[in-house]
Amino acid sequence: MQEYRSRWLRQREVAGKPNNVRGDKLTKEDLFVPRQTNTALYIQLYEAGYPLADIARVQKAYRVCCAMFNGRYRKTGRPFICHAVGAASSVAHFDKSVDLVLAAMFHAAYDGGQYPDGKSSRRTDAHRKWLEQKIGPRVEGLVARVVGLKFDTGDPERIVDKGVPAGDEDILFLALAHEVDDLADGGLAFAPKYGQSIRSRVAACATLARNLGRENLAATIEGYGARYETMAWAAPLQETKLVGFQMTPNLRTYIKLRRHKLRGESIEVL
Repeated sequence: MQEYRSRWLRQREVAGKPNNVRGDKLTKEDLFVPRQTNTALYIQLYEAGYPLADIARVQKAYRVCCAMFNGRYRKTGRPFICHAVGAASSVAHFDKSVDLVLAAMFHAAYDGGQYPDGKSSRRTDAHRKWLEQKIGPRVEGLVARVVGLKFDTGDPERIVDKGVPAGDEDILFLALAHEVDDLADGGLAFAPKYGQSIRSRVAACATLARNLGRENLAATIEGYGARYETMAWAAPLQETKLVGFQMTPNLRTYIKLRRHKLRGESIEVL
């Protein structure tokens, strides 16, 4: 317990560094590790000083997120809900806005989320209204803008050259915090969706974070980027098919769950 508390205090100290720490290198022990479960996220928010009302709001939204991404897995095989929590956790570590935390959790709502009408996750008027009811209009608006930001292979480098469009600083921050979760779990080594080297991407993301005045975020990105330089051992474990996937129950299980629902048992339907 004492070891956990000491590590937590070190992370708090790192998080509180002023912007004049440019050039400092975070050690492996100091690197922020995004939470991967809902309860761990609630603890993180509480310890960071979030009001209980905000934590309850995140808790309520998490249940919606579970339903929207039920059975979905990322290219690495990691459950998508862990990534959704991880992205939210990263935002919470570097910022204090609960709206941004929720936007990070639902960043893929218009990319891979499931809706009650069973249709695709496009931002139709019906989907927009439904999501607004669940997470609020401001958060829904942030989610829609996140989808509009291209941040694929070569995009961070392009944005460094062209500059951040005025008014999109909050969306760029969400993309960069999302990058921390991608880097932290080693996913880009096991499923190299940006190619075998991410050196230029890491450098560009760190530059963009500094342009936003977020030195600790930049240092964290660089810290995880440095770790990738030592992960050549993961090459034999790299996925050959770089696509996410979804698991669904068989027809017998589906019928059984429907019966449980009709009996009033604890089965939730989106």
